Parts: sequence; C-alpha cells; structure tokens
Amino acid sequence: MAAVNTCRVLREWFQRHADNHLHLHYCPSHSGIEENKAVDLDVKFTARDRNAVPHFHEPYPTFYSFVKHTITQDVLEEWRQMVEANPSAYYGCYYLRHPAFRSTQHTGSYPLKRLGGRPSLVARFIRCITNHAPTGHYRDRFRARYQENTWCVLHDGPPRYHTREHVLFHCDHYTRRYRHSSIEELLQSLDPFYDIRLFLEDNPTALCFEDLPEWV
Repeated sequence: MAAVNTCRVLREWFQRHADNHLHLHYCPSHSGIEENKAVDLDVKFTARDRNAVPHFHEPYPTFYSFVKHTITQDVLEEWRQMVEANPSAYYGCYYLRHPAFRSTQHTGSYPLKRLGGRPSLVARFIRCITNHAPTGHYRDRFRARYQENTWCVLHDGPPRYHTREHVLFHCDHYTRRYRHSSIEELLQSLDPFYDIRLFLEDNPTALCFEDLPEWV
C-alpha cells in the first residue's frame, strides 16, 4: 500500500510542472567504495572488543552501522542473561533443555542447515523440541473446550494417551534406531539432535497433523 501511495503522489507531482523529474542513481553498497569498507572494518573491530578504541582514534563511533549493531548485541546479551537466570520461566517446562537446542530458529541457518534445508523437517523438529506438536497432550493444554480425541489409536493394543513421549519412545506405529525410553535418556545421549532427526526422517508423518488422534 505504501508503494501505491508513493506512486500516486509522484504522479501528481510530475503532472504539476514540466520541470519536475525524478533521477535514479545506482549506489553500490560494497563495490569498491572505500568509505563503506572502512565502516565495516570499524564495526567488526569494535564488535570484537567493546572497550577497544577504533583504529581512526576518534571518540566512540556514532555511525549508523555500529549503533545498530551495538543495540542488537546489547539486547541479545540482556536476553541471554534473562534466560540463564530463570530457564524454566523462559523455555517452559516442556522444552527439551540441552545445549544442542539453545539456538533453534525455524528461519535461521540453524537448525535449517543441519536438517538439510528442508522446511517441513525443520517444522516438525521445532515442534518436537518445544512440545508444540499436534498431539493429544497439546489438545488438552490448549483446546480442551473442543473435547477432541486425545488418545493414540495408531499402535497395536488399547488406546494410549497421545503425547510427544508416546510418539518418540512407545508407539509401535513408528520405527526407531535408538533405544531410549524417556526424555531423560534421550538428552543424555551423545547427540540428541541427531537421534531426533533420524526418527523424524524415518517417520515422515510423526508429529504431523496427519497422525492426530481421531475418533474410531
């Protein structure tokens, strides 16, 4: 909408007088422009040592790139301190607490790169880590008023309460390469990230809406 309004204003301005023109100039950001290179060096230099004096020996830098970078780093550091001070309040009681899962971002390079750049696999992985997967347990927590089925009917035998733990360790509808029987055992393994990834790759419908409990 902003672009449309801009075009409308410019068109009216162009029609107002024959001398009204708009000149477009190409300004390369990092193509041989020494000033840009100098700013980048200063930002990187100061980012490595917040107490260091920039190489041009002037007062603390105030150019936009550095100020933006500094604010971002300050906020991230404050955020990190809040998380470490009270992990339960930040992550929640169902988040899988392990160093491998500290920086999970569905839009960032991690874990997207380690999961082969597959968005659907990343989505299911994040659901598993946060326990925000389509399970009966999730329905009990957030959709209780809808009275939906919360029991797994995919495995042999009587229905079982459909939880993340049931999917990862007990439901015989899925195949597993690990022998873990609980979240605690999984988190004590050499690489829980790898174990969860293999499980999700071997079971493409696990923690998907396709396997949601249904009435039978």
